[in-house]
Amino acid sequence: MAKYTEIYIALRARIEGGRYAFRQFLPSEKALTAEFGVTRNTLRKALRHLSSQGYVQSMQGRGVQVIYRPRTSPRIFLSNIESFAEASERMGMTPRTVLLSSRRTVVDDALGAVSGLPAGAGALSIERLRLLDERPVIVDRSWFLTAVVPSIPDEAAVSSIYDYLENELGVRTYSSSRIVTIEAADELDRRHLDLRGLECVGVVEALGFDASGTPFEYTLSHHVPQTFGFVSVAQRFPLRP
Repeated sequence: MAKYTEIYIALRARIEGGRYAFRQFLPSEKALTAEFGVTRNTLRKALRHLSSQGYVQSMQGRGVQVIYRPRTSPRIFLSNIESFAEASERMGMTPRTVLLSSRRTVVDDALGAVSGLPAGAGALSIERLRLLDERPVIVDRSWFLTAVVPSIPDEAAVSSIYDYLENELGVRTYSSSRIVTIEAADELDRRHLDLRGLECVGVVEALGFDASGTPFEYTLSHHVPQTFGFVSVAQRFPLRP
């Protein structure tokens, strides 16, 4: 794990745990670089990552202020590229994944049109059910181009596909474009999810790109409303110089 990532995780835990409270300033750059034994550039990379996720805001001449406010209920927030296992650990909940299906297929014209994956390309199609503290909360439907991801063992599908891609294949999801909607629950949702009488789901449509800019992963995630959340960090820039 990169050093800046370790610092990001440590500072995020302190913020979420209340050690650095809302509107409080983080320790100075000098103090943090000394604590973690890193250069200012490494620390600033971690701080930029925190800022992009809505945890802090840099204020010129004053320091870095916490802008994160604790949530009262556990949520899987979509503000970063985070695996299900990582999100569960952050929330202090026990995750479990059930593999519903795994097969080889070909991207047809319809899937290519909605996903951005090239029609006619070989793909792995994987369906998984995600549980938090044994409650079924997400159905994932994913397609991975076999030109980039030749295979995914069942063990990796139920533990962490991201870990397998990064550590075994050397493939990293460099960026992900996402569309978030609220839609009516479909038959697969009603069969597997604990909807608790509701007839809607949060839907995240994600297209993942590798470091070369190649789209290689398309995922549709259907979430029960109670654990679904979206955080958007926005800045307004002046229209005139």
